[in-house]
Amino acid sequence: MLSALESGAPPSVVVLYTGGTKSHLEPCGCYQEQSGGLPRRAYVVEQFRKHGFPTLLVDAGNIFDGKEEIDAKRCEVNLKAMSKMKYDAVALSESDLTYDDAYLRRQHAVVTFPFLAPRAGHADFTEPFVIEQVGQHTVALVTGKTSEAVVSQTDVVVVLGEPEDPEHIDGVICPDDIQTTVSEDGPLYVGCPPEGKTLGVLAFWVDASGKLARHYTAELALTGDVGESEPIRQLLTDFYQSVAAENSTQSAALFTEQLLEQQQENGYASAAACQQCHEQEYLQWSATRHAFAYQTLLKKERYFDTGCVSCHTTGFGYPTGFQIGDQNATLEGVQCETCHGPGKQHVGNPKKSNIRNGADTSLCLQCHDTKHSPGFAEVVALHSKDVDHSRQPLNLEELLASRIARMGKPTLELFVMSYCPFGVQAEENIIPIVKKFGDKIDFKLQFIAEEKEESSTQNITPFTSLHGYPEVAENIRQLLVAQEYPDRYLDYILCRGKKLDKSWEDCAQKLGIDVAKIQALFDAPEAAQRFRENIARAEALGIKASPTILVDNHKFGANQLLRASGTPCQ
Repeated sequence: MLSALESGAPPSVVVLYTGGTKSHLEPCGCYQEQSGGLPRRAYVVEQFRKHGFPTLLVDAGNIFDGKEEIDAKRCEVNLKAMSKMKYDAVALSESDLTYDDAYLRRQHAVVTFPFLAPRAGHADFTEPFVIEQVGQHTVALVTGKTSEAVVSQTDVVVVLGEPEDPEHIDGVICPDDIQTTVSEDGPLYVGCPPEGKTLGVLAFWVDASGKLARHYTAELALTGDVGESEPIRQLLTDFYQSVAAENSTQSAALFTEQLLEQQQENGYASAAACQQCHEQEYLQWSATRHAFAYQTLLKKERYFDTGCVSCHTTGFGYPTGFQIGDQNATLEGVQCETCHGPGKQHVGNPKKSNIRNGADTSLCLQCHDTKHSPGFAEVVALHSKDVDHSRQPLNLEELLASRIARMGKPTLELFVMSYCPFGVQAEENIIPIVKKFGDKIDFKLQFIAEEKEESSTQNITPFTSLHGYPEVAENIRQLLVAQEYPDRYLDYILCRGKKLDKSWEDCAQKLGIDVAKIQALFDAPEAAQRFRENIARAEALGIKASPTILVDNHKFGANQLLRASGTPCQ
């Protein structure tokens, strides 16, 4: 991106923009490819400024969100971060202006940038426009109608929000996610993907006569490979910790009147410990809504609110229970010990007397109360299927359908070795399901391999895999086919699974895949880097067995979700 602006004549003005963020602080972190986050945004802004571009940083509106106290605090943290990033202006949309004027005035008093809005009724804390000197040129940032006086003073006019009159305007930044529109006799329109997933770039070139010669626009995805600004990261960390500390006086611990929770020598062991003796029960639980309960908090940005965390995790409020901010937490979700009590003693000495049988449905009502689950008490028996461990566990198709219905677009990750027989069997079962759901799910094929500790020019590849170099080569080819032929790579994988003893070119040619193109990409150094980035996911999660399935970051065996049998390769 930076190289594109540096080639040829440098731009006269670069406008970096956001909009429609609703003060989304950062992605939930369920998987590494999620875009967005204030620390990443700040890092990219820093890079533009370090390269010396004449830069403005603006927001087009829809910045406030929610009506609860925690929402107000979250929005305030967002504004603090934007002040640290040195925003030049923030437009207030119609929805923003519906917030209490006293609240908006308080925010205006502490931020370092002006609030822009066309409505005269908020003139004490908003302005209709600002004019900024950027490098050798002047830029007007406008809301509403653009006056002749403003146009006569500036080289570039940019409207934040919806313009009242498109005449004499060079660019319009909408807070909504719209398609970029360019016309010969009108301004350039750009939009903003929601939740701050990207940072928009709008560059202008002004010629010697002061006229706009050309422009350039792009959306930079703030993915996991983008760096982070340490000050902004610290700001968010301090916020999470302060919210947790403020609520710590509220007794968030559940079942404090129960005997097992009162025993000082007892503690929480996690569902993984229960699985050792209760495999069937564990498999049934692992695909239920209880197992995924913490993901709801991540999606709703309530993972720092103790009032929510207590019912969406296990053992919160106890020394051995879930802890906010624990990056390696093993007690996320509503696990076995929520119903059956802390199981440390039972794991060490299994007896009916040191564990609850879980039949007391009155315990459910501590979380499923009238505020969070209206009417639950009257129909509690209908919900017992989620805790009926004698039921057949959900299969993959059922689980995905459930996640789509309740949480939106789930992520399905398949970790394999391309020459692993059980992995090939898993692909044959999963790919038809992936095709069925289409863009309703986010499917990712991840490979299991390792990079050699010491590379040598004598090595044919810097990577090693269980089935040798042929497997490494096929893994890389599958990544390249997925990259270049996204509509055909699943069929290629199915074809190769049946013909691993044949040349890969047979399947490629059968599916209309350009063999020479894939081979050229395979021989390029970028292919190794792409494979290196792919296998880092399995390495980070400690996944060694092919196949392994992750649904929204929950690990499953192929034997459970696919009803398949075989021996994993590892």
